[in-house]
Amino acid sequence: MSARRIPGLTVLGCLVLMAALFASPAFAQTDVDVEILKGNQPDLVAYPGDVTTYTITMINNSTSVPADDLEFIDDLPEDGLGNSIFGTPFNVSNTHGVYSYDAGTNMITVSDVDLGPGESMTLSYDVVVVTPFEGDYTNTATVTFPPAWVFDSNTANNTASYVLSVLEPLKFPAKSSVQALVACRNESDQYHLIAGQMNGPILRSVPDGVFLGNRRWSTSVSGLPAENLVVNDLYVEQNATTGVADQVFAAVWGYDGLYRTEDCGRTWSVVDFPGMAQDTDPFKIVYAITRGPGGPAGYILYASADRGRIFRSLDRGVTWDMTMSLPAGSADTPFALAADPNVEGALYAGTFGNGIFRSYDYGELWERAGNANIPGEGGMHIFDLKFDPEATAGGHPATIWAATAEGVFLTQDQGDSWAERSNGLEITGNNGVTFVTKETRAITFAQPNTVDPRFEYSLFAAVWGAGIFKKDGDRYYTDWEGILLRNLDASALLVHNGALMVGTNGQGLFEVELSASSTANEYQDTEIPEGFVLQQNYPNPFNPTTSISFELPEATAVKLSVFDVLGREVAVLANGKLSAGSHAVTFDAAGFQSGMYIYQLETANYTLTRSMVLMK
Repeated sequence: MSARRIPGLTVLGCLVLMAALFASPAFAQTDVDVEILKGNQPDLVAYPGDVTTYTITMINNSTSVPADDLEFIDDLPEDGLGNSIFGTPFNVSNTHGVYSYDAGTNMITVSDVDLGPGESMTLSYDVVVVTPFEGDYTNTATVTFPPAWVFDSNTANNTASYVLSVLEPLKFPAKSSVQALVACRNESDQYHLIAGQMNGPILRSVPDGVFLGNRRWSTSVSGLPAENLVVNDLYVEQNATTGVADQVFAAVWGYDGLYRTEDCGRTWSVVDFPGMAQDTDPFKIVYAITRGPGGPAGYILYASADRGRIFRSLDRGVTWDMTMSLPAGSADTPFALAADPNVEGALYAGTFGNGIFRSYDYGELWERAGNANIPGEGGMHIFDLKFDPEATAGGHPATIWAATAEGVFLTQDQGDSWAERSNGLEITGNNGVTFVTKETRAITFAQPNTVDPRFEYSLFAAVWGAGIFKKDGDRYYTDWEGILLRNLDASALLVHNGALMVGTNGQGLFEVELSASSTANEYQDTEIPEGFVLQQNYPNPFNPTTSISFELPEATAVKLSVFDVLGREVAVLANGKLSAGSHAVTFDAAGFQSGMYIYQLETANYTLTRSMVLMK
């Protein structure tokens, strides 16, 4: 009898235990439907260096039962070599559970997620595309359940994937015409260069160090007209917040006039200018953008448009209002703008054919400056205006520099009178004939000034038909010295990361290290080299000009010659006694055929030789 009672008690105990389990919340959770969703911004396509934002959402679709102790894993994609196509996730935002990232497995895990009935959680993060390999890459997020769960009633939505197409960037178009250049810092604190063309798409570069080899570029199309653009100006508003990209404005001829990007040119949006387009003339043209102090944001943005109109924004370019136009505005198109960095409301407009106008009340009222000493009684094209960054250098008051159709001018009395500083804006052709060319399209300042310790900055000028010129030393009184790109129509300048970017008309973009633009006329107190050194020319390959630098430990007679591959001397770049120190000369190969050339530095006791490649 006793032997038969034990099984009965065991069955009874099991029934009680099963009833308890059925009543427990853990077992009831087998009926919960957990859904996971995944997406990214801004689009399905990216280039190396682009920042992409991913968002994962997990939902408890039950209306009555909570879901506890959930976890999901986001498996980030890898290239064919087993390397992650992304850098470490940043700007992470997570609403539930515990976030972690394992660089070894290349996986993101969010654990200990508790979701009430109908509740959802969201994880978002930014990643930089670091792979140089083109292809379609999939990353997948998958829900995992705690051990007490037997099944999810709908497993079809427990996994979510997203495909990102990484495209190979291109070389800069060789025959393009570049009118504007800026550098934009993205969300991961890397820099894209943005180039606006005369008749083409806006281009954006892959950030430094992301792509092996020379700089590569992609086309900005999202949010812009499908047709080619004429970009008059680019302006970058730097954002001091880490993880937030700079803001860039593009002023264009026609279409909507002004566009803005907040992801360094990957996507663009139209900026609405109230009153820009009129019923009788819906055409929109924006010429230039600048900023000055004042306003609730600490600065004010100004933009110039056709018919002499000036707009301003007090909220970082989100909304704009029109101020008073320049006098006789239909004839005085404001081609260039500059705001005094130290005086609120002081604004200067350079016009196309009528000199300089100025306003002292944030653009409300305008007057024509005196424009004394400007040719044609001030009736001259003004292409660029810049305030000197060393406003008090050498005891000088605030100085405005103007790049004009008649050369470079400066004023120290708010435009009433001007002094020309065009000496040296000349070039000598291969036939030995020297001619003067003054039409200066852009000016910019760059550190360091290696010739005169009283000044921190050198001054560069982009001259139409003559290339790049430089003023070292006391820029108020020294002459210009031609350094690069002789005979090219230089049109835009940008100093970035120790290099000078030069946009040209029909010859694309050139990038030259600032150190390579130094000339032989160095300041006498510079450090004396320890030995004879012949540097590699820069750029190399080149077309048609390149800079050759060398160092002399003592004053001596030198000869720097260029030979073809047959050993024939084809050019003599220096021949005579030079002082000790660093020197640089420019070799112009406009009349030479493509191929390898040898350049040789010869002194009484030393002969140094290197090769270079001309590629047309």
